[in-house]
Amino acid sequence: MWTAIRRFFHFFTIGFIVAFVIYLFVRWDVDKVIVGVVIGAAGGVVLGIAIFLLERRFPEKTPNDV
Repeated sequence: MWTAIRRFFHFFTIGFIVAFVIYLFVRWDVDKVIVGVVIGAAGGVVLGIAIFLLERRFPEKTPNDV
């Protein structure tokens, strides 16, 4: 369980960073940084959900499953 939580945290972090950087390129204003953090968090959540759903649909096959 902790492995899955750690993986989803990594997915969230990657999505957050990518979305936040894109947002900063679009709007470079100090007042909008908080909005950028929120947009980045939303991007991380969306990426995490997408990867979670893809992993449920296409599970990894381990040597024990064969």
